[in-house]
Amino acid sequence: MNKKGREISQEMYHRIYRLSKKNVSIHSIAATLRLPLRTVMGVVNRLDRPDTKAEKENPSGNKTDTADDSEFLDIYFYPKTRYAVVDLVGMVSEEHTHHLQTELEKVVASSWKAVAVRMHDVTMLSETAGKVLLTVKGSFDALGRYFALLDPAPSIESDLIKFELETKIPIFGTERAFEETAFSKKGKMFTRRGTQEGN
Repeated sequence: MNKKGREISQEMYHRIYRLSKKNVSIHSIAATLRLPLRTVMGVVNRLDRPDTKAEKENPSGNKTDTADDSEFLDIYFYPKTRYAVVDLVGMVSEEHTHHLQTELEKVVASSWKAVAVRMHDVTMLSETAGKVLLTVKGSFDALGRYFALLDPAPSIESDLIKFELETKIPIFGTERAFEETAFSKKGKMFTRRGTQEGN
């Protein structure tokens, strides 16, 4: 295969750029996008050079006006000491529901006793995606494990209510509050924003 055949796509450049701007580590970017570490390092180094401001705006060199505004969903998995966090960035739309379901099924199949889905950078949430989250919550409950949502963006607050996620899945503002509840003896009694069921 020639060198051009190994070049990454314009969309992949933009995804690497968005992640590097969010200070995601190069190792995490490579793992998330399933790219060789050397490839990601090369792109990030190019983006960080002061003489490549134009490349930051259009790193592939092709003309584009709306590439950064295109609909996307990036999903990151962050293992912690006692729990794991799944970070969603972008639009959790109908188009990306299958991707969300696939990644969360991997989490269900894992051995983590507690998992939180961070939604701080979610700009849109579809009803189908809400059903996926409810299904995952049911799977965690059946396994005697803990599942919650973390720090949802204000833009999706009304969707959390409309799709009944707020009353069926615990929601926390911080990882610390999530961890304390998940590993407390009363953890399973909590259903929303740290309030006890029945109160």
